[in-house]
Amino acid sequence: MAEYFTARGLPVPRELQRNPLTDWRKLGLIAAVLLVLYIGLRITDIDTGRANPEYVLNRIALLFRWDFSIMSPRDEFETYQNTAWWKMIETIFLGIMATALSMVIALPLSFLAARNIMTGNPITAAIYAVVRLLFTILRSIDVLIVGIFGPGSAAGVFGLAFHNIGVMGKLYSEAIEGIDAGPLEAITATGANRLQVIWAAVLPQITNPFISFTIYRLDTNVRLAPILGLVGGGGIGLDLFQAIQISQYGAAGLIIFMIVVTVATMDFVSAQVRKRLV
Repeated sequence: MAEYFTARGLPVPRELQRNPLTDWRKLGLIAAVLLVLYIGLRITDIDTGRANPEYVLNRIALLFRWDFSIMSPRDEFETYQNTAWWKMIETIFLGIMATALSMVIALPLSFLAARNIMTGNPITAAIYAVVRLLFTILRSIDVLIVGIFGPGSAAGVFGLAFHNIGVMGKLYSEAIEGIDAGPLEAITATGANRLQVIWAAVLPQITNPFISFTIYRLDTNVRLAPILGLVGGGGIGLDLFQAIQISQYGAAGLIIFMIVVTVATMDFVSAQVRKRLV
């Protein structure tokens, strides 16, 4: 690319100029990446010597022998609420309710965690630091925290929401920090207070990013909801892990297929919604 400018007698942009320093930086970066990968291999000590491909292929084949009996009550003690299709619907609504609860809490807190909103005096700066720390702590706690709430769908909702408050709060606050400062300064110059500045200068700029982030987290929460079955969080995940534990691979395979179809459908629907709203 540098030759293009040289041949035409034009100055070569700095980023296209080669010199020993830039070459050493690139080589140093490549060396650092290779070193990290080498250390990772040594620490993880990946051992495939005891792998049994024949056993794995046999279990995968069993997953495709679907057991459709889980789609309807199997005895007089079961109802439609015990069927796999109902549990799948329950799983979807676990994600929806968790997202709604997270949004209600994270949305107001995100304004307190935006640097461009909370700067100006020591009190607001302290509030900013505390809320950002809170988001970091909540975001660091895995969704499997559901285990402390006990079994059931309510625990699944609270477990997902607990983690997502931190995630959505961070996404929302960073969207606020990324807005154009011009309208903010103009409205502030008129003597408007913080609430008026937020209403007139901030909200119009963050509506589309907020919608996009919320739909993204809804999609993610529906993906995560089946995992909660590992700790009794309700939904289809509980049936999936029980089927695996007692080697009912036909039932497990059908449940996995239902989850894949649901996630693919959510991907398509969320993409269409974002296309029309954002």
